[in-house]
Amino acid sequence: MSTILPVPHNDPSAAVSFSDHIICSWHSGLGIPCGAYTSVSDLSRHLSMHGVNGPAKSVISCAWGDCGRAPMKRESIVRHVEEVHLQVKYLCDQCSASFSRKSTRNGHVFKSHSYAS
Repeated sequence: MSTILPVPHNDPSAAVSFSDHIICSWHSGLGIPCGAYTSVSDLSRHLSMHGVNGPAKSVISCAWGDCGRAPMKRESIVRHVEEVHLQVKYLCDQCSASFSRKSTRNGHVFKSHSYAS
């Protein structure tokens, strides 16, 4: 299917990392980062333990590290953390093109690698 490459935000040498685990940097109310070791695929479930839950359209602020982004819809938080803080890349298995969003990668696969029968 695809490969997910989390790239630590401040470590450009890790661009070829194949680990799908990260250290959670979501800050509690006391400003202390969580520090839990979790997988990128479980990020949504993990962030729900930090109160990132409720209606998709509810507005929430990102508490990852020292993020200064304006509040956003709850439904966007996981994608925001993956793209901005973890720099997760979704690779096309057929041509190795890299995408920051899974939906963009899937659209690429459909348009570029689907053949009419």
